[in-house]
Amino acid sequence: MTIQMIPARNCVLSKTNVRRTAADPTLLAQLKADIAARGVLQNLIGFGIPKKTGKFEITAGGRRLASVHELIGEGALPKDYAIPVLVLNDSSNASETSLAENYQRQPMNPADECTAFRHFIDVNGASPEDVAKRFGVTTRFVEGRIRLAGLATSVFEALRDGAISLDAAQAYGTTSDTDRQEAVFEQMSRSYNRHDANVIRRMMTDETIGGEHRLAKLVGRDAYIAAGGRIEADLFAQNADEIWLDSALVASLAAEKMEAAAAALGGFGSVVTVLDGRPAWDQTQTLRPIRAERIDPTEAERERLAAIEAELDAIEAAADEEGLTDEESDRVDALNEEAAAIENKTADINDEAKATATAFLVVDADGNPRLFETVYVDPTTARVTDDGGAAGGRTDTGKENEEPGLGKVLRDELAVQRTQLLALHIASDPATAVDLAIFLLADKIAGNNYCYDRGSTLSGEAPSRAPFGFKPEGAAVDQLQAFHAGLDHSWTEHRDTAARFDAFRALDADKRGAWAGWTVSRTLEATLLDEKSAGLQNHLGRALGIDVATWWRPTAVNYFGRIRKSAILDTLAEIGGPEMKSRYASAKKGDIAAAAEKICAGTAIVEAGVRAAALAWVPAEMQFAAADTSGGAGTGDIGTATVDDMVNADGAPRIAGDDDSIDEPDDEPATAQVTLTDTGGAVAGEGGETLEEAA
Repeated sequence: MTIQMIPARNCVLSKTNVRRTAADPTLLAQLKADIAARGVLQNLIGFGIPKKTGKFEITAGGRRLASVHELIGEGALPKDYAIPVLVLNDSSNASETSLAENYQRQPMNPADECTAFRHFIDVNGASPEDVAKRFGVTTRFVEGRIRLAGLATSVFEALRDGAISLDAAQAYGTTSDTDRQEAVFEQMSRSYNRHDANVIRRMMTDETIGGEHRLAKLVGRDAYIAAGGRIEADLFAQNADEIWLDSALVASLAAEKMEAAAAALGGFGSVVTVLDGRPAWDQTQTLRPIRAERIDPTEAERERLAAIEAELDAIEAAADEEGLTDEESDRVDALNEEAAAIENKTADINDEAKATATAFLVVDADGNPRLFETVYVDPTTARVTDDGGAAGGRTDTGKENEEPGLGKVLRDELAVQRTQLLALHIASDPATAVDLAIFLLADKIAGNNYCYDRGSTLSGEAPSRAPFGFKPEGAAVDQLQAFHAGLDHSWTEHRDTAARFDAFRALDADKRGAWAGWTVSRTLEATLLDEKSAGLQNHLGRALGIDVATWWRPTAVNYFGRIRKSAILDTLAEIGGPEMKSRYASAKKGDIAAAAEKICAGTAIVEAGVRAAALAWVPAEMQFAAADTSGGAGTGDIGTATVDDMVNADGAPRIAGDDDSIDEPDDEPATAQVTLTDTGGAVAGEGGETLEEAA
């Protein structure tokens, strides 16, 4: 066997070559670029073709041969370009040789690869663009490898030793802050998640924000850099978004702009600035919203609404099969916004109420300060104890009053026996037991977290599965907040726990039932259809007849932009058939995601049947499984909840007793007589209604 230089035009790929699967186009392009820059560095293997002098079959090195042939065809290599070939004496073991040549390979260690790329830059003086061109990769790929070569020492050595994956190393390299890398690496080395790339990336960026963040838009790139802010790109994300490293500086600059904007507002008792799109839950849970009354449209406004509707119909009728043009789409959006402004017009809060109200100045998605739509009053200023004295569950010293002469053990024994006596009476009075349970849960949710006189371990903690920084938005969130705003909060104004309990019981059954529904809803864990822990929630969703599509619509931000292009196209095929899929197949992913959002929102011009399918479509994981029709226990429907069921004609949340839901409690406490049902589940109140019905 000898290595000979043979013209590439005299070589063909042998049928004995074990590589039958088509080469990866990306890797083939890289190999081709490498050969164009440096020639064929590794010999091929082949044998002479009998009766064809000078002709050879290549049994190992087919990708190199194909690359050379393409380069000759493109004129990048001369027509007589010769390649090194190890010529076998006979072809009997050609397939075995091909397998051995392909099988006995060891991929390059990622750490060595990163070091080599940095060598070209630091030692040879090449630019990332030059290196990228010579190796057939993107400039961003080269910059990413250089970033990895500069990882903190402990992280880079872990990559070299195989202790962490390349994905994990890229997650550590999200930013170039080696101190941050060291800290996260040490923490992850001790954690249950070990070196999970997703967890690492989240921890690495906990103290940073993206360039598209609302606070970044509020502050402005120039102002941030002028204040000493640092910016770098996430080289391992799907797009090259900027990462602003000094989030504390961003927050400080944003706070200054928001305080200046708040100072320019007048008339409110106080203006609280919020560096987000809406106040946090704990900022409003103890406040009472002031409801602004809706103003009916004037005659002129009704005429304008009719004109808007006529123009929208005309635009839709004139649209061709391709749908709306950009100008028509913008016009439709503007008309819809104008109509919504007329229909949702509300009266301004009077100056007297405004002077004692708390307003929140928030940052919208475009980085602009704006007043949050709801204004609140603080009921705690009016809280007093029933006897007008100081409130609280402890003495001024903070210590319980101990009776002299009683030892601790005796006190504990007496306390247990006393509590058992109370437990017996509560167990025998279901009405008091139900009211007490709901009160204890609701009282904590209402913000009274530091009371020491509740005397119960019952607690309704709100679970959370949300990723860091994620805040859900949409119709369901808005309705939940509106539902809470519609509850009767008058009982929460008493500072003494016992007084709050009496005031809570004085509410009528509808209002207590509304609190019961709200309180239980706060304890629900987050699940999806296909998860093991979702069994009961799937059943409840079926039984309640929840139509997910009515409440949640997929958008480019919350769904389509987060899945593969092929998955978006499959969704379009599911909605509108193969024709709709093929219509968008050649478009960019961002354009397809935007189109899919419009189609599923019902704003695109499509056939009636397609529009109905689009408006009903949600991802399978978001749905609730079909109801069990086997006739087993627990398969009956509780009811059907739609948007119309949950809101009144004016758009406000519908809760039981809505007509008097914000009235003061009746002078005479409503003491409901309740009994347990046969199943021990529902508790019936006056008139035979259950708390389920009352809620």
